[in-house]
Amino acid sequence: MRKAFYILLICLIVKHTQAQEVLPLSQCYTLAKQNYPIAKQKGYINESLEQQIAQLKSNFKPQVDLVGQATYQSDVTSVPIKIPNIDIPQISKDQYKIYAEVKQSLYDGGITQAQISVQKAASQTEQQKLAVELDKLKERVSQSYFSILLSQNQLKLIDIIKNELQSKINRIKAGIQNGVSTQANLNQLEVEILKLEQRTSEVKSQESLGKKILGLLINQDLSSVQLVSPELSTSQDTKIQRSELTLFQEQHNLLSTQEQLINAKNMPKIGLFLQTGYGRPALNMLENDFKGYYIGGLRFNWSLGGLYTKKQEKTQLLISSKNVDAQQEAFLLNTNIALQQLDAEVKKLDNMIELDQKIIVLREKITKTSSAQLDNGIITASDYVTNLSAELQAKENQLIHTLQQALAKANYQSTLGL
Repeated sequence: MRKAFYILLICLIVKHTQAQEVLPLSQCYTLAKQNYPIAKQKGYINESLEQQIAQLKSNFKPQVDLVGQATYQSDVTSVPIKIPNIDIPQISKDQYKIYAEVKQSLYDGGITQAQISVQKAASQTEQQKLAVELDKLKERVSQSYFSILLSQNQLKLIDIIKNELQSKINRIKAGIQNGVSTQANLNQLEVEILKLEQRTSEVKSQESLGKKILGLLINQDLSSVQLVSPELSTSQDTKIQRSELTLFQEQHNLLSTQEQLINAKNMPKIGLFLQTGYGRPALNMLENDFKGYYIGGLRFNWSLGGLYTKKQEKTQLLISSKNVDAQQEAFLLNTNIALQQLDAEVKKLDNMIELDQKIIVLREKITKTSSAQLDNGIITASDYVTNLSAELQAKENQLIHTLQQALAKANYQSTLGL
């Protein structure tokens, strides 16, 4: 029976696979990342960066200020002497001025370029955080994928047992006609068929739920696709390649660009300016009439106040960098622990699968013997059903352990970042 079981199982798998498109686990990972709603944030982050860079580059475009001013002051400049035949005008205490000033930056100490570098590094950090979040989908996809595979293989196994029971029912019916079997035996087998129908309905419901969940995750209709258990390994030689490690590096890059910004803020700035306006008084303070004027030149500015806080700001960045290093060390430790646990789980299941096979061989022998005994009227159908159910349970256990091992291997590779 064991040989017939595997031949029939292989035939069912081949026939089903040929009629349907194969959807591997790796493709499900890719589709889940592409279709998960937060994947849209990647485009938003890029758009935001472009806007921020364009805004920063405008620092080197001419800047125009329009200023109006009206004042009244308690005293004005005057000449405290009188010169014969010369009338020295008295400056009004109410004064008015409106002017426009155009400024053009020539050198800003590198602050604009440093700000652009900070924005780019911040954008890369956000992109990597997004990649970390999307990688978390792998575990959910794997659970749904292998849940569907388990249900499908359980259905195939149940079908094989049902066929075996149906064959036995046909023999029992013939035996009743010949007077060598009883109606009670037939009823017992028919009850078991009904139980298997219940089990089939339950497993199909589990399969349908798994397909709905996986279908939502990858945005695909799974009604016409075939899932296949992937060939996976738990090699100890592969290095950890998780997205979190790249995130830690991007965080260091961001801190480095922030240090460049601190240096740039404390550099001198040089620019051109042109001011033109109309007011009373204009540039000649002794002329009490409204007149136009202009003034232009080169402007040098160096704010030294930042030098007092520069050291503290850099110290804070150093602390932040050490904090990132500590987070990375903790992450690597926890990841290595998780890998050891998964590797132990795979080895444990490998031993269980080997024992499952030995149990199946013995259970098949017991079932075969009880089948012959039932045919000869030595035992009842109840005894036969007990042994057949035990065989079915042994084969289901092997299926469960095999797919649990495949899931553990998939989680192992996901933990590595593969």
